Amino acid sequence: MSEGNLGIYEHNRKRVLARTNPTSVSLMLDSAVLLSCAVCVVIGLFVALRWKSNTRCYPPGPPGFPIVGNLFNVPSEFSWCTFASWSRQYDSKIVHFEVLGQHVVVLNSHKAAQEIFERRSRNYSDRQRTVMIHELIGWHRNIAITPYGEAWRTRRRLFHQHFRQNAMPNYHAKLVKGGHALLKLLLEAPDDFLKHIRFVSGATVLDIVYAVDVRPAGDERMESVEQALYRFGLLADAGVYLVDIFPALKFLPSWLPGAGFKRDAAAWKVHVDCLFEASYLEVKADHVLGKSKPCLTSDLLEAFMDKSQDSEVEEHIISVTGTSFAGSDTTIFAMTVFFLVMLLYPDAQRKAQEELDRVVGRGRLPEIADQEALPYISAIIKEVLRWQPIAPTAVPHKSVADDWYDGYFIPAGTVVIGNVWAILHDEERYPDPESFKPERFLTSEGALDPTVPDPLEVFGFGRRICPGRHFAQMSLFLYIAQVLAVFTIERPVDERGRAVEPTRECVSGMFWYPKPFKAHIRPRFDGAEELVRATCAATE
Repeated sequence: MSEGNLGIYEHNRKRVLARTNPTSVSLMLDSAVLLSCAVCVVIGLFVALRWKSNTRCYPPGPPGFPIVGNLFNVPSEFSWCTFASWSRQYDSKIVHFEVLGQHVVVLNSHKAAQEIFERRSRNYSDRQRTVMIHELIGWHRNIAITPYGEAWRTRRRLFHQHFRQNAMPNYHAKLVKGGHALLKLLLEAPDDFLKHIRFVSGATVLDIVYAVDVRPAGDERMESVEQALYRFGLLADAGVYLVDIFPALKFLPSWLPGAGFKRDAAAWKVHVDCLFEASYLEVKADHVLGKSKPCLTSDLLEAFMDKSQDSEVEEHIISVTGTSFAGSDTTIFAMTVFFLVMLLYPDAQRKAQEELDRVVGRGRLPEIADQEALPYISAIIKEVLRWQPIAPTAVPHKSVADDWYDGYFIPAGTVVIGNVWAILHDEERYPDPESFKPERFLTSEGALDPTVPDPLEVFGFGRRICPGRHFAQMSLFLYIAQVLAVFTIERPVDERGRAVEPTRECVSGMFWYPKPFKAHIRPRFDGAEELVRATCAATE
């Protein structure tokens, strides 16, 4: 650089320095240092987390993306089939994936489910709590999804007292009344059999829990409950709402754009509150006046008479009675599968009716006391539950503390799914699992085979197994035995007189049940209609 140019450069440098605030220069330098430190910290945390992750071997599973994990390859339909295929792909009965930082482990075998849910039940009996379902819509009262703790234990204990196996005779009379109502409705309007199943199942439980007698047409209480249960299924299928990830969003005013979830929640909560509160408050008012009828609710109110003003005790009662009412869906879905099975497998129907004719005859309807003498009917029920489990992934559990299983790390807060479908379609436990074979549960002499495992997984696992399972099984036996005793379920015919082949189209979600279908239902012998009408008249 020439001497002249050097002079010009030095002159300009001094002018810039003279116009520059020394404080701003210092701030710029501080910001740069802070930014550099922040970058170093982020890089350090990333490396540390990666190292920590690598030192903790999670179960195998599909690779994910940074931050979102497996958000884009978690199945939205028939997830149980995908989970089972991952099990085969990664040669492991336990698989792992991650969604937005939430660890999920799926157990695809009976052995793994037994070890995790039964032997380690203290660590795996919690439920995932969500803002949308538990707080905004009010499903926190449902025992099935109540987080593990003292409130859940109290409610579970109360529920068990009234629905344990030894308590089932208390409900025989009302179940028989419901079974007769179903037969009468099938005689009068056989094409509406799906509607009749929903009504009778719900009305019977409503009678047992609240001593409320409803009619088939247009009962607001029943319609509201159906809405509540339908919305619950949609919520469970929807996955995680944004408010579940950022709970502070629940404080947004509902009129704000983007807060549509709050408007939806408020509309749905009306039906949920009706399910839990409407009938309870009616029985409570009658109980105060000494006019309540015998039912589960009045029994609980009587048991806690000295604590009638305790709001916590009242919440326990509302939870138990409302959960009992909501549980009618189990019978509804299983009965729907039964009717479809009778269309798909007419040979099973024929064998069941031969057993009924041989044991019960045609002069009376089968009763609950006939169950031991009707092993083929019992086998059909077991196979219905196994072949198409109504909740194929059950209600997910959540781990409380860090744990290791078979060399794999399961961190605290992991959602743990028992793949009921995979367990009940395991070829080693149930050969040829895709076929509907009631005979798999029978010995060569036709008795129930005790060496074949019952499909109890359909009711859940461990401490969270459905406490109403004995009632559901008893309901299914009575309804199925009585329907098969007097009716034949056949494939409908089209306008040309050709039989319509049934399909297995189903709704896929938390609950797995057939889409609406048609069937031709007719009395199967002369005198069947008179038998139904005479029996119903005697019990009305």
